[in-house]
Amino acid sequence: MADHNPLTAGPTPGPSPAAAPSPAAPGLLAARLTLRMEELHAAGLGRSAPLLDGLPASAAVPSGDIGNAPSPALVHMDGRPLLHFAGNDYLGLAADGAWRATVAACFARHAPSGTASRLAAGHTALAADAEAAWAEYFGYAECLFLPSGYQANLALLWGLLGHGDAVFLDRRVHASMAHALPPTGARLHTHRHADMDDLSRRLAAWRAAGNDGPPARGTGCAPQPVVLAESLYSMDGTLPDMARLGAVAREHGAFVIVDEAHAFGALGAGGRGRAHGVADAAVGTLGKALGLFGAFLLLPRGTRNALENLASPLIHSTALPEAHAACCLALLDLLPRLDDRRHHLAALGAALRAGLRAEGMPVREGAHVVCVDVGDEARCTRLAAKLRTPAGGGPGVLALAARHPTVGRGAAVLRLGLTALHRVDDVARCVDLLARAWKEEEERGAAPHHTTGESS
Repeated sequence: MADHNPLTAGPTPGPSPAAAPSPAAPGLLAARLTLRMEELHAAGLGRSAPLLDGLPASAAVPSGDIGNAPSPALVHMDGRPLLHFAGNDYLGLAADGAWRATVAACFARHAPSGTASRLAAGHTALAADAEAAWAEYFGYAECLFLPSGYQANLALLWGLLGHGDAVFLDRRVHASMAHALPPTGARLHTHRHADMDDLSRRLAAWRAAGNDGPPARGTGCAPQPVVLAESLYSMDGTLPDMARLGAVAREHGAFVIVDEAHAFGALGAGGRGRAHGVADAAVGTLGKALGLFGAFLLLPRGTRNALENLASPLIHSTALPEAHAACCLALLDLLPRLDDRRHHLAALGAALRAGLRAEGMPVREGAHVVCVDVGDEARCTRLAAKLRTPAGGGPGVLALAARHPTVGRGAAVLRLGLTALHRVDDVARCVDLLARAWKEEEERGAAPHHTTGESS
């Protein structure tokens, strides 16, 4: 008799599955969740993930005469064409046919799963080579790949910080940083958004209070403050003064961590971001400008092994697949050659801000993230909805109505994320539609107000 092959044989006869139990009557938990959702929607804070028919899939970034060809940044939602201004594919790599083919080839040649945690058996020589190459390219001693930017911030802060450490953070740092801090037991000191003078004053006050000694027990080292910042704040469009941050850190002997998730790839020489020479450690993601998935930490020497031993998000997670490391090595060959896209992206950002300001809208300074101050959450939601459903035909605009808790209460912003896939006429269309929607809101009798950009 032939051996039974479970891959080719039909299903093995067996007992029928038991009937599913009848659903229980809604209890207190379900009732509480329903009430919470009703409260969110009543306050204009309810959310639903937009369901797109697919993401852009263009072979090339716009150039030359485009004629009547549809925009490479076009998506569809419920059958409606929309210009995609709600994403973070800043260089258009996620839509690039050649890059997609490279990623496919890497996954065809290499294992698509890490199969185990990094420490158990999930780390390979190819991954080690890729991490070393990334550290060298970005100008750091060491690198670690992780599954997500959120996890990267958790791993870094949980592994680095301990009880009583002094942490100085911008009030607008990403939620992943803010959520990581309480379990560390660190003492938190916030400063005004992107205000380096305020940061310096708070560091000086901390020193003046006697926090520069004595050395921590068993270390022989005086306490060192830690500064958390971002190089581009994605819900504000703010570009903090990195040179000033570096000067303040040197003056006060601080260890600096900068989240460059929205800058790596798109800003700096060769896409190396804005904090090189300032940050002691940096956090980056591959799922934004870099057209892949996952995240990475750029670290000083000796930190990688410490995190392997101390950071639970790293210790207890399956390693990224070897195919991912192959993609990362291929990406480093591509990244220095994308200056044309970076220049195009910068020009689009300048054009969008100028166009919106010419229409009288309160637009913040920034780069490829353009934020329009709205204030009222319900009004911001209406503006985003009007952009999606324009009168008179033609494509609408998909934009993010950023509301609490993404931003402070009463400080809603309409966030427009640019990509190298956008064309100049896409930007003009966005300005035109938003200007019309803005005017309708003004005629409604409650004109959007200009906030200061500060959210406490």
